[in-house]
Amino acid sequence: MSSTSTSTETSVLRTRAAIKTFRASKDGDKVTTSEVAEPVITEGKYGRYYFPLEEPDEMKKIVRESTSLELGVAAVLLEIALPEVGKGVARHSSFTYKRIERARRTVIYIYAMTFGTPEERRLITDATHRAHSHVKGKDYDANDVDAQLWVAATIYWTMVQSYELTFGKLDDERAERVYREYSVMATALRVPPEKWPQDRAAFQVYWDDMISKLEVSDEARGVANDLINQKGLPFGFLWLYATLKGPITRVLTTEVLPERIRNDFGLPSTPYTRQMFKLITGTNAAIIPYLPVSWREFPKNYYLADMRKRIVEGKGP
Repeated sequence: MSSTSTSTETSVLRTRAAIKTFRASKDGDKVTTSEVAEPVITEGKYGRYYFPLEEPDEMKKIVRESTSLELGVAAVLLEIALPEVGKGVARHSSFTYKRIERARRTVIYIYAMTFGTPEERRLITDATHRAHSHVKGKDYDANDVDAQLWVAATIYWTMVQSYELTFGKLDDERAERVYREYSVMATALRVPPEKWPQDRAAFQVYWDDMISKLEVSDEARGVANDLINQKGLPFGFLWLYATLKGPITRVLTTEVLPERIRNDFGLPSTPYTRQMFKLITGTNAAIIPYLPVSWREFPKNYYLADMRKRIVEGKGP
């Protein structure tokens, strides 16, 4: 066994022990390291843990690519265009003024569900449910199963779209397998697996129906404006990076959103955005696939290491 493999195994074991200890500190119990080896858990403090239709395997090749996150803003806009999600974000979320932390938690969720251990997945699921438990009102609830299903659907749709724009279309067999594996994004949000549309054809029916029901409220439009214009980012490297990349993000977001939705958000498609979209995606397709894999998956490695370090230090994911 190589030193790298040994180091990785040690890190995972330490993380598992830390997860047990972290949970104990939250629940007021005492747990010893020897209790790490445990049977499969299906019930937790905040509810049931569900298993995806298929365990992530093929989808790892998509999620590992940093370019698969390029349409993250489009995913957020689609999410908040669902009234119950939009109200929760606008009225309870620190989305605008804590964008870095929100982005960190989102990518950790995606990476942990795809590459994490069962213990890490459960910890992230509990942390997400706990954070959402306070986001509720008369006509919205962040832990509503249908709303969570829509959030998971936008993650799947935008990530696969972004991947295919750079690496080419998935063949039907691979695309179907990837789709079923992406059900983990929903089941980890405590969406029963049977709620995830059975196949891509069923998903398309669901997607079209949901798009027809979306309503871009003034609250959602305000959040989108803050997000696109980098409002709330502290001055520094991240502000500079977001400012320089902002026009690219705006073009990509505009051109992938359904026409009615982008227009309602004030992002109409124009000859300029269409030409720039072709230039950006064409450049990405010509360069990114030929870069070293270690470069392309750097964010994945960084955020997983950061998550495990925070857990070991008792800070939570």
